[in-house]
Order: sequence, then C-alpha cells, then structure tokens
Amino acid sequence: MKFSTANSPTLDSERTNATSRVFAKALSQCVRRLQSLSGSNRSSEAGVTLLECLVGIAIIAVTATLILPPLFIASASRAQNRRAEQAFQIAQDEIDRIQALVASGRHNATNLPTSAGAFTNGANVGPPTGVAGVRKCVNTGLANQYTGTGVGVLQAIPIDIDGITVNGDPCAPEFYMQVFRSVSPNDTAPGGTRQNSFILGVRVYSAIARDNFGSMTTPVQPAALNITSGTGSQRVRPLVALYPRMTWSDQGTTLCQLHQQGGTPCP
Repeated sequence: MKFSTANSPTLDSERTNATSRVFAKALSQCVRRLQSLSGSNRSSEAGVTLLECLVGIAIIAVTATLILPPLFIASASRAQNRRAEQAFQIAQDEIDRIQALVASGRHNATNLPTSAGAFTNGANVGPPTGVAGVRKCVNTGLANQYTGTGVGVLQAIPIDIDGITVNGDPCAPEFYMQVFRSVSPNDTAPGGTRQNSFILGVRVYSAIARDNFGSMTTPVQPAALNITSGTGSQRVRPLVALYPRMTWSDQGTTLCQLHQQGGTPCP
C-alpha cells in the first residue's frame, strides 16, 4: 500500500521553512550590497585626500612642462615671420619706387639714394651707424617726411606702418630702412648725368636693432628666420637685405653696360 505525501503537513512545513531561509539569505545579501554601495558613495562624496591632491598637481605640472615650451616657440616664430613679411614689403615698395624713376628716365642723382661708391656686392657696404633726420610715416601730415633723397648711406630711416601713437610720438617706428646705390665711372650714358645701370641696396631692420646701430659687422647678412623662442638675430642683422640691379633700358649702351658691370667703358 502506498501513502500519498502531497498534502502532508510535515512536508509543507519543511518546504515553507526552506523557502524562508533562501529568501532571508537573499535579502541579507541585498542589504549588505546596498550598505556597501552606500559606503562607497559616502567616501566618494567626502572629498579628495592630500595624496590625491599632490598627484593632481604633479600631473598638471608635467602637462604644462610638455605643452608650454612648444607654444612659446610657435608664437615667437610666428611673430618673427610676420615681421619679416612686413619688412620685405617695405623693401619691395622702395625698389618699385626707384624702378619707376628709372623706367621713366627721371633717375637723376638728386632723385636717387646716396651713392656708396663702386661695389659689386651690396653685403660689403657697411651697416647703419645712426638714425636719419627724416622718417616715413603713415600720418603724411607730419614734418620731416622721407622724400627719397637726402639720407646718408650709413643712416637708417625710421618706418612707421601702423600710425599708432606711442609715448606721444605719432610716428613711432616699427622698422628702420637703409638705402644706397652703386656708382661706377663707366655706368653713365655718354654726355649725360643719368646712370644706365646701378646696384640698389635696400635693408630693413626691426625696431629692436636700433640700439646696435654702429656696432654691427660687415659683410651684412640677413637674419636667419629659424624656429626660435626669442628675437633670434634681429637685433644685429636686417630682416631683409635686397640688392637688385636697376637698368635704364632706353639707352643703346645699356646692354653693354649691363655686361661690363660698370667696368671697361663701352664704345
């Protein structure tokens, strides 16, 4: 004979107790888990420790050490290149002005820069030793404006390009320009006073070079535009140094003079 145990009170009680134990164990685990999470949140909201602050400061210092020097170098190099571009434009404007005089036949000695004598290499002409008494300003109404003549070979002309008044000076220079030309006995048209051909020298210096006028060396070489964190060689060298040859092409002896470079007289 078999006895049915499906509805036995003893078995039901045991099953109920087992289920209660499992539920209690799971509930206990959930409570411990919540307490652990609550403790973590409280510790995270309590602030950082001194060690964590020191680690953060060290990370910031290392990052600044790695990033700031390249930024300074990039900024200085960009400013240097910008000044060089402006200096080149100043030199090119002066060359264009004199070239227009030559092309129109108005290049008498009184209209040209002062002669530095006979030379074939413009770099051998000495650097400036002082500042000229005339200047080139954005504000054209000012006195003592540069007219293209009357400046010594070794004098530098102040050049203002922004028109901003600095320390009461409405023509505070950002650059200085040195201009000169060559003269050879045989480069003048026969029976005339105008040169068939001559070398024009135009150098443009940064304003920071003024204190070194008179102590610069010859031959004059332009400043090297390398990557730099400072002013480089701008204090002792020109930003731009150009020595183009000007030729008066309307004369029959021009080709000969250009070939002779002012040497043997042309027939």
